[in-house]
Amino acid sequence: MATPRPSAPTASTPTENVETFDWLKDELVGKGLTGPVAPDKLNRAAAFAAFAAGDVGMLNGHPSLMKAAESKGVKFGMVPMPGVAGPTKVSMGVADWMTAFKQNGHAEQVGDFLDYVYSEKNVLDFSREYDLLPVTNSASQVMEAAKEDADLKPFLEQLPLSETYPVGRTSWARVSAEIKKRIGRAVTANGDPAGVLGELQTTATTLESGSDG
Repeated sequence: MATPRPSAPTASTPTENVETFDWLKDELVGKGLTGPVAPDKLNRAAAFAAFAAGDVGMLNGHPSLMKAAESKGVKFGMVPMPGVAGPTKVSMGVADWMTAFKQNGHAEQVGDFLDYVYSEKNVLDFSREYDLLPVTNSASQVMEAAKEDADLKPFLEQLPLSETYPVGRTSWARVSAEIKKRIGRAVTANGDPAGVLGELQTTATTLESGSDG
């Protein structure tokens, strides 16, 4: 049986991205270092729950998993993500938006609400309750120095160098959904990283063009 020839990277699909997924496919998935669930079948919520129960050896998670694992007596540590040339030096961050609308004349109330939400005390209380990173500089400075927040310090130190998703693009929500649906196929045994990434790039370009109209 003939083996399909991998697709060539398109001009809009950076070669580095294809090389990374080729490495993931061949060196991690292909050598049995992931699983037991296939990448294109993995449910992140189920993986997080399994980690908190002590059934997963290593995953790329988020700070709130620490409290869940500790509550079940699971001992854990943190290490940089593996990369082609060694441990990665830049972390991936996430960002969410809180949105207010100009209509209906409630600018003053919206301003009061945002002042309340982002006050140092409330940001600290919220972050500590859920083991999340703070969203203001003042709260970050407090948590970096506080002994009670020592578990989050490694994450806080990574923030200045972290890269975030392009959440400022109105097309991102739909592009993100498509990535989650398709990206696992790139690293399966018969997967074609260049082809999958090319499809996603085309989808992103189309959605971005539509959002500008």
